[in-house]
Amino acid sequence: MPGKGHWEHRDRHVCSSRCNDTLKRRTKTRIRRGEIDLLAIPELADRSAAMSEQRAQLSQERMPQVFRTREADADFPYEFRGLGPIPGDIVERNGSVTAYATAAALAADHIVALVRNHSDGDEEPMIALHEQSGSYLAYTSGVVWWVGAAEQLERLHLGQRFQGIDGRSWIWQNEAIRDLDSAGREYTWEAYICLTETTTPILWTPAYAARSAKQLRIRRARNSYQARMRERGVLNAAADGVDPYEIYERDQWICQLCHQAIDSVVEWPDLRSATLDHIKPVTLGGAHTAENLQAAHWVCNVRKGDAWGPGVQQDSAAGSGAHNTLFR
Repeated sequence: MPGKGHWEHRDRHVCSSRCNDTLKRRTKTRIRRGEIDLLAIPELADRSAAMSEQRAQLSQERMPQVFRTREADADFPYEFRGLGPIPGDIVERNGSVTAYATAAALAADHIVALVRNHSDGDEEPMIALHEQSGSYLAYTSGVVWWVGAAEQLERLHLGQRFQGIDGRSWIWQNEAIRDLDSAGREYTWEAYICLTETTTPILWTPAYAARSAKQLRIRRARNSYQARMRERGVLNAAADGVDPYEIYERDQWICQLCHQAIDSVVEWPDLRSATLDHIKPVTLGGAHTAENLQAAHWVCNVRKGDAWGPGVQQDSAAGSGAHNTLFR
């Protein structure tokens, strides 16, 4: 990190995914041992309680079911439910079928012994059985213990290609799907599946993608406002988390300066694209709140300049009003 960088950035460091996974695994072990009490950390207590409630909600008892690949015109390609497969579930992905069972149910005593001898908990290991390749994968809570294939004595690894009993090349990988629960909180479905080709590491449902896009819009608008306030000598200026699209919808996609319609499809840097205009300009200390924001064409925002309120559009060569909270 550069020496002149912001302290929040300088205090960070770059690390590989392997190191991060190791740190997460060690931290979880310390939590299970009682060495780390999440509830004793004030800023994490509420979040930890909410996560426990969410896990309980998503892990409610259910009957085993089959999760299939949806039709091509579906809003999301795969069926899923909860945090991951339970014993008896079957996951079908584009013709590849994986079944799930406990190691004890399959009398896989060597897998049970392996987990017990190398972990502090007593979690029941799960086994994913792949129908087409004849291979299997043993895991507990995201930790892969063993990957094996028919007629191969050597242990395989997650992400390693191998030849199945059907003669095709296969690869075990972790399917991760990000979604939102009924309360709008995010969670991740994870399932170990075997496919012929690698897929996108993390998939987003339409609901999760929409929330992510909204958060990005809010962050960009707030950052733009705070950047302008810093130019005026105000550091860390307070700014509400306002979604520009909610302001545009509130104003019915009508420019509040020229009173003409705004085309929602047109994007910046088109002069007729939508921008947020501060009714009381930022240069006069205008706040970044929904009450002080209105929809405007970019060109109208430029013409208004530093005028207060809708009023009459003003010609401005500098056009400082155009950058009030320009959403790009």
